[in-house]
Amino acid sequence: MKDTKTSASPGHEDESPETQAEMTDLPHGVDIELYRADVPLWKRIWQHSLTQMILLSIQAFCGPAMSDAITGLGGGGLATPQVSNISTAIRYAMLAVVCFLGGPIVNKIGVKWALVIGSMSFPIQGSAYYCNSKFGNQWYLILSGAISGIGTACWYVAEAGAIMTLAPSGARGKYLALWIVSRNLGQLVGGAINLAKNNQKGADGGISPDTYVAFVIIECLALPFALLIIPFERVVRSDGTKIVTAETLSTKQELRRIAKTVTSRLIMLSSLWALWSFFYSGSWSTYLGVYFSVRARALSSLISPFFCIIGCFALGFILDMKQLSQRRRAQIGMYTVVILNVGVYIWSIIMQVKFDRHDPGHIDWDDKLYAKSFLPYFFVQTTGPLSQSYMYWLLSSFATDAQENVRNGAAFRCIEAVGQAIAYGMNTQTTSDPIIGFGVTFGLLGAALIPMIMLVNTTPDKIPADVVAEEQNAASEKLPIESA
Repeated sequence: MKDTKTSASPGHEDESPETQAEMTDLPHGVDIELYRADVPLWKRIWQHSLTQMILLSIQAFCGPAMSDAITGLGGGGLATPQVSNISTAIRYAMLAVVCFLGGPIVNKIGVKWALVIGSMSFPIQGSAYYCNSKFGNQWYLILSGAISGIGTACWYVAEAGAIMTLAPSGARGKYLALWIVSRNLGQLVGGAINLAKNNQKGADGGISPDTYVAFVIIECLALPFALLIIPFERVVRSDGTKIVTAETLSTKQELRRIAKTVTSRLIMLSSLWALWSFFYSGSWSTYLGVYFSVRARALSSLISPFFCIIGCFALGFILDMKQLSQRRRAQIGMYTVVILNVGVYIWSIIMQVKFDRHDPGHIDWDDKLYAKSFLPYFFVQTTGPLSQSYMYWLLSSFATDAQENVRNGAAFRCIEAVGQAIAYGMNTQTTSDPIIGFGVTFGLLGAALIPMIMLVNTTPDKIPADVVAEEQNAASEKLPIESA
C-alpha cells in the first residue's frame, strides 16, 4: 500500500522532506517511520504533544501557580485579607465574563495568541500586591483584579482547550497530572521564596514587600514560552495521531455555538461541579490568613503542594488504566475525588467550630495546635486540584474535535470563575468566620453529586474525536486500493 501511495504522486521528487512527509500522512495521523526519517529532530521535538504540554505547564508555573502562591499566603500576604478578597472577587468576576465569550475569541485568534495575551497580564497581580504592601496603594490592587482577570481569562480558555486536546487518548490522565503538578511546583517555589523572606518568629501583619518582587520576575518569564506554542494542526502525538480540528467558523456562527455549548447536556450536568471545584480557595485562604502567623503562612505555601504531586499522578494512573473501560475509570475517579473532599471538609468544620469557641490567636509552626489545625488546609490543596484534573479528563472524553474542547473548556472556566468570585466576595463579609464558606462549599459538593453521577454514567467507551479520526484514516487507506 505504501508503494502504491508513493507511485501515485509523480512530479514531487523535488519537494522538501517535510512536505513529502506531510503528503504521505493520513488525515489525522502520520507515518511514524517516514516522519522520523524525513523531519529534523529539533522539529519533531518541538511538534511533539508532550513538548507542547511542557511549554504550557511552564506557563502555568509562571502565571497561575504564582497567583496561587500569593493566595497561599492567606489574604494575599497582606496584613488584613479584606482588600485582597475584594481584588480577587473582581478578578474572577472579569474571568467569568471573558470566559463566557472565550470559545469564539480563542478559536478566532488561535490558542497561541490567546496564551500570549494572557501571559502578558500575569505580572500585573504581583506588582499590585507589591505596591499595596510597600506604598499602601489599594486602588491599583483592586484595578489589577479587573485587568489581570481579562488577560488571564484568555489564557485560561486556551489552556483548558489545550490540556484536553494535546494528550494521546491513553495518556490523558498523566498529561493532566503533569499540568496540575506544574502549578503546584510553582507554588512550591513561591513557598520557598515566602519562607526565605518571612521566617522571623513573632512577626505579625503582612508579608515582606520584597517577596512580591520575586513573584513578578517569575510571572514575566511566561511570555517567551507562550510564543513557542504551535497551532493544534501541527502537533504530532506520541502515538502518531494528529489532533482533529474542525473548519473555522464565522464570528456569528461561533456566537451561536456559545448558546449550544452552555445549554448542552454535558455543561448543564457538570455546571454545579464547576461552580464547586474552585470554591474552596476563598474560604481556606481566609482561614489561613485569620488564624496563622506570617511565617506559618509562608511555611504552608511551601509544603502544601507536596502531597498534591503524589495525588494527581496517582489519579492520572487510575484514569489511564487500560484494563478498565473509560466509563468505569470515570466512575472510580469521581468517587475517589468526592470521598477525599468530604473527609477534608468534615475535618475543617470541626476545627473551625473549636476556633469559634476558643480563639487560638495567630498559630505559629512551633505551637502544639499547628499540625492538626493546618492539615485540613494542607489536604484541601490536594483534593481541590484533583477535582479539576478529573473534570477536564471527563470533559475531554466527550469531545468531537479541538474546537469543541475549547468551547467546553471556556464554559467550564466561566462557571468555575463565577464560583471563585462568589467565594471571595462572600469572604469579604465573613473574614472572621470561615465556617460559612466551609458549609457552603460542602453543600455545593452535595448538590453537584447527583448530576455528575448522571453524566459519568453516560461516558462514551471511546473519545468521539478518536472515533472520527479512525474512520477518516480507514477511509483514506482504502482509496489507493480502490483507484488501483
